[in-house]
Amino acid sequence: MSAPTGDGGNGGGERDPETLIRSDRLDEVRKAYAAIARQIAILRSLDLGETHPAVVFRPTGKEDPQ
Repeated sequence: MSAPTGDGGNGGGERDPETLIRSDRLDEVRKAYAAIARQIAILRSLDLGETHPAVVFRPTGKEDPQ
């Protein structure tokens, strides 16, 4: 039994050196992640500077008396 090559059974192919994705699949992968990239762009555009977080973590702060 031979070890799996991870090439999808097509005998290999050149891989993009940056992403390690086979060059024949780059367009397919880009299309699949286009919706995710759009949502990330929306999240990055949000200005949260004036929004107080729901939880404040203060590991060195004093506990509030109740």
